[in-house]
Amino acid sequence: MMLEFRWPLLGVIIPVFIIGFTAYGSHYFILRHHLSTTQQVIYECFVSMIWVSYILAIYTSPGQPPKEYTPKTGEWKRYCTKCQNYKPPRTHHCSKCNVCVMEMDHHCPWTLNCVGANNLPHFMRFLFWVIVGTTYLFVQLCKRIVGYYNDSDKPIYLIQKSELIAVVVFTPIDLLVLLSISLLFIRCLINIGKGMTQIEIWEWDRIDSQFYSKRLWKSIRLNYKQLYGKQLPELSTWTNKTPIDEDGFPLEELERDEEGEESADSQQGIAQEGASQQSDTDQDFNGDEGEDDKIVPENFTIDDLIFPYDYGIWGNLKHFLGSPFMWLVPWGKSRNNNGFTIEPSLDYKEDDQLGLPWPPDGGNQNISIPTPSDDELRSIGNYSELKRQLDPRYNAKRSSWHNDMGESLHDYGVYIDDSDDDKL
Repeated sequence: MMLEFRWPLLGVIIPVFIIGFTAYGSHYFILRHHLSTTQQVIYECFVSMIWVSYILAIYTSPGQPPKEYTPKTGEWKRYCTKCQNYKPPRTHHCSKCNVCVMEMDHHCPWTLNCVGANNLPHFMRFLFWVIVGTTYLFVQLCKRIVGYYNDSDKPIYLIQKSELIAVVVFTPIDLLVLLSISLLFIRCLINIGKGMTQIEIWEWDRIDSQFYSKRLWKSIRLNYKQLYGKQLPELSTWTNKTPIDEDGFPLEELERDEEGEESADSQQGIAQEGASQQSDTDQDFNGDEGEDDKIVPENFTIDDLIFPYDYGIWGNLKHFLGSPFMWLVPWGKSRNNNGFTIEPSLDYKEDDQLGLPWPPDGGNQNISIPTPSDDELRSIGNYSELKRQLDPRYNAKRSSWHNDMGESLHDYGVYIDDSDDDKL
């Protein structure tokens, strides 16, 4: 979850102090006594790249949409009440920076800046050079620790006390920074490989958790009718999966394992009765004009949903980070500098069945879904489905949903009041 400091400037002061204290303290008390001049120059080059990347991540604008931006046909007409302007796809208003950010990834308290279309390469370079610098330093510190172990039989007065204290102090600090930044770098790199920002990863998790909820599909059906003027056609799956989780199992089977009393015939009868009652319940949530189809598709899974901006791993890396030859240089930029002329992927154009902008359930969030009664819950014959129904997030609005880590849109800096105002 995103950290919030009482004094936001602390978010920059703390890393500046840690970088300066660890980098130059280690060099002065330890490295200058054991490394050659060339090795010291290499080390200082790593430190310099950390500083340059960090400064650029702080001061480079993440990218703001142009004034008087007009949404294209088929895009969400998302109007920012703060900026008095429409927002392009993948753009969100940051509640901390108080500006709309194109391809917003998250608001970073350590840079006092958002990470977006224009400065994501600087942010990733900063993480990369921190990992390189701390790894190099950690190797040198480990060599000194091994050296102390090999010299343990020598008199203590032969060991420089200031260097020994520095090794004891800087080794855990360096290791902590290395591990924490490595985890963040890997997380961001995985997201980039998927073609998604952190906010879009959160959005995908939300849709995955609500995929079989009536709220999500009623919103999707209303959006489709609003955009195309007709009912959503029948969807089909290219997988062999069913809407029931693969790890799901009937409640009757669970009860039989615990009690050892129920027969297979009784299980089948209860399951059929539960399916019949569930079907009756689904009919109550039909789309507009009394259509007979169920709200939740029977033959469509999360694997059939296509994210519009996934260009493949290599294509995603070039989209977010620019040319591979420029990834490590300070002036390297992303492939999509303007941040608002974003073309969907070829797979999306050819295989997408919904034909809706991302997220497909945007807009029409103010729909009401009745809470299932006790009788309806008892009629559910699958444990996984019952678990989903009992989860308060299952039919929650996007603005109030949170993932398994407890992260909501607010934790990424997104201005909540505009998050559910999408209209086609």
